[in-house]
Amino acid sequence: MQEGQCKIALKVKDLDHLLKLEREAKASNLPFYLVRDRGLTQVEPGTITCLGVGPAPAGILDLLTGDLSLL
Repeated sequence: MQEGQCKIALKVKDLDHLLKLEREAKASNLPFYLVRDRGLTQVEPGTITCLGVGPAPAGILDLLTGDLSLL
């Protein structure tokens, strides 16, 4: 915990899949944060751009994200 945590970017097929992962993270009592863009560059304000999940043990995260490919 004193040395930081691994960050891995994974790809989902669409927004519905991302929101499903959010619900599953919540149901699993995992820490998560749904990122909504401020719209200062290329996307409209409020656009959902990613979901952060963790920190949590890799085995638990793999149950949620193990079928996703690297970004």
